[in-house]
Amino acid sequence: MRDYPPHGDYSIALDPEHDRVVRLSASGSVNVEMLRIHNDSTNAIVDGFGGQPYGMVCNFNGGVIMTPEAEQAWIRGAAGRVARGWCAVAYYFDDTADYKTLVRARITSVLDEIGVPWFEAEDAAEALSWVLERIGNATRS
Repeated sequence: MRDYPPHGDYSIALDPEHDRVVRLSASGSVNVEMLRIHNDSTNAIVDGFGGQPYGMVCNFNGGVIMTPEAEQAWIRGAAGRVARGWCAVAYYFDDTADYKTLVRARITSVLDEIGVPWFEAEDAAEALSWVLERIGNATRS
């Protein structure tokens, strides 16, 4: 199979104020090459948590859609991270997001399949609040 340049806009980083919150921003048409970058970047951050509960806040600014191969790569990578402490994900769309209904359906279907509790927030602040509450609950369990 031929590799292509990564497609889609993507960034991921550890939240500067909250130890176990990962911030993701993604938009555009995402291919498997971009998902390889995503999985490698995410795993590098998650490895630092040492199995402690963590959550993600995702901004699907402008909308994001994956090729079938990219979605399968995301599912495989995400399922492995659940076993390493992934306990919550909250996502939101900005005002320019396209394909919200489609994106919502695919994202939530995958998260349900791999067993990660999710929440669609109105904005970044609401998403962060929800994720922090879930991390706190998982830490006390």
